[in-house]
Amino acid sequence: MNPLLDLLFVIWGRITYLVGLPAQQFGEWAWQHTAYYLLSPEISLLIGVLIICLIQIFAKRNTFLLSAWIGIIALLANFMMTIHMMYYTSRYYTYALGMWWGGLETLDPYALFFKQLMDWGDILLILALIGYPKIKKYRVEFLILLLCGTIAFDLMVGSSDLLAVYVMTEFGGLCAYIMAAYYKKDLRSLESGLKYFITGAASSTALLFAMSILYGTLNTTNFYEIQDLLSQGGADLPPVVFSIVLILVALGYKVGLAPFHLWVADVYEGAPTPVTAFISVFPKVAGYAVLLRLLFIPFSAPSIKAVWIPILIVMSVLSMTIGNVMALRQTSFKRMMAFSGIGHMGYILIGIVAAALTTTAATESMGFISSMYYMLIYFFLNLGIFFTAMAVETYGGSDHLDSYNGLIRRNAFMGVLITILLAALIGLPPTTGFWAKFFVFYSITTYIALPWNLVLVVFAAITTVIGAYYYMMLAYRIWVLKPVYEQARSFEPVLFVRLAILVPVLLIFLLGFLFVSVPFDYVKNAWFLVSYTEGLSI
Repeated sequence: MNPLLDLLFVIWGRITYLVGLPAQQFGEWAWQHTAYYLLSPEISLLIGVLIICLIQIFAKRNTFLLSAWIGIIALLANFMMTIHMMYYTSRYYTYALGMWWGGLETLDPYALFFKQLMDWGDILLILALIGYPKIKKYRVEFLILLLCGTIAFDLMVGSSDLLAVYVMTEFGGLCAYIMAAYYKKDLRSLESGLKYFITGAASSTALLFAMSILYGTLNTTNFYEIQDLLSQGGADLPPVVFSIVLILVALGYKVGLAPFHLWVADVYEGAPTPVTAFISVFPKVAGYAVLLRLLFIPFSAPSIKAVWIPILIVMSVLSMTIGNVMALRQTSFKRMMAFSGIGHMGYILIGIVAAALTTTAATESMGFISSMYYMLIYFFLNLGIFFTAMAVETYGGSDHLDSYNGLIRRNAFMGVLITILLAALIGLPPTTGFWAKFFVFYSITTYIALPWNLVLVVFAAITTVIGAYYYMMLAYRIWVLKPVYEQARSFEPVLFVRLAILVPVLLIFLLGFLFVSVPFDYVKNAWFLVSYTEGLSI
């Protein structure tokens, strides 16, 4: 019997060796070709785009389903590469995985966090798109724009140079402008794309002007070099202050913060609903990732913080107030969600302000973690909400709120799911939406003695109650009102659509009372920004 066991152990050892050999060889290749390895997540998406383009050129029939699964595979490859980077290269670089392109890009846990977030968002969006027949033509082109935009935003979240920020912002913006005007024979969609393009061009002009002023003053565009120069006294220069204000204005446009929010509702309403789902989270999350990296690396000097903290407080108060008050009077579902999103962007700013006002590392990390946690939860919340809207539109509904009347009678599954999402948007326990708001409010209460922050807390509490009202009114429509006569029939979304909605709901609901520490620890391990270390640049 012993010889047999020995033989089994030998066979098992051989199998594990053969299975692990490709991973070991890949690790050796990664160590010898670090620059390519660090770019491999984006390369996987680019390969997916090229394969889809080739299939579209040579195929003689509809290739959407095949292209969709190729896109999902490319996104999963992207995700697996980020996982490999998190666990494999940490032994060499600790957590500072490296810089390449002469310091234009930095790869750290912070960037990997946002890349993984966008991977899963894209996968869910593609699954929901499979069951959305309203985009009958050019759905493959939609996938190509979706993946190209994700490449841009992936590189954007790791940008450590002003030039990289601008180029990747424009690259992602161009994809979003085209997607917003996707219904080329629909005047509302064309208007949406035009307004998005004009406001995007204005914000890009302000961003580029600010960067040129900063470069002319400091003679560098690298985040870490700017940090060194400003910490040595350069922060008191008037051109530096002016450029920082312009950068905040430009990024405020990109993420839809008040008072730079006027494009948001019109673009949301006119764009196709899958595009609205994309625009509502991807550019905003990438823009916030860049904003946090800018504020806490190059603009972290105390004299510079004194400039941008009051600006962020004013933008936060305006966003929470205008967003939630304007959402009350909307009859369009997408316009209501647009103003709701403006309000949520204001809540995220609370955590950033708390991190900036800190005097200890522990309180700084709490503010930073709370804002990132809120982004994580809001990302999946918004996607789930818009996937539900796509399902309603597919089966006779429209963008009007009346389409949600009696939804629980038409499809109980959908009615329960959207109710859970609405509860999370309000911030009710036991959803993760409650923890998102709790962490943000907790992070700022340390400084409640300061008058500005007392105002911030008061406005946050009041606007949360206002937001609860219009979310509950939508829930009232779903559960109490009778369906509109033309839309009274029951419906059953396809499996992929149900899966795309169910995944965010399970994350939002179950992680609110089971495994509560999982999303918090996930964010906690990625909150810090790597500082420049000599020898990591490739």
